[in-house]
Amino acid sequence: MVYSWYVNFLESFALPNIDVFNFIVPWGETLIGLGLMLGCLTTAAIVFGLVMNFSFFLAGTVSHNPTDIFLGFIILTAGYNAGRYGLDHWVVPFIRKTIGKSKEKATA
Repeated sequence: MVYSWYVNFLESFALPNIDVFNFIVPWGETLIGLGLMLGCLTTAAIVFGLVMNFSFFLAGTVSHNPTDIFLGFIILTAGYNAGRYGLDHWVVPFIRKTIGKSKEKATA
């Protein structure tokens, strides 16, 4: 099944900018994979992974994408505990502390 509004997006935006998409998609897949394997920004990685899977699914690709979307939602739900293992244990508190400092400066 192909969605006409998504085909319109592909024809009017994605195809004219194919050079950008040829750069973004492989790098996105690589960064998503590294994020999930290393446990670094796990929740962000799975959200972007789900966006990519939905994009492939909406484009009419019939393969294992529905299964990947289902597994992605399971990982997204489990991502709440991702801070216990992997790089999120150190990265997420650092980001929260850094953002907290910038918010304090902005209000002062």
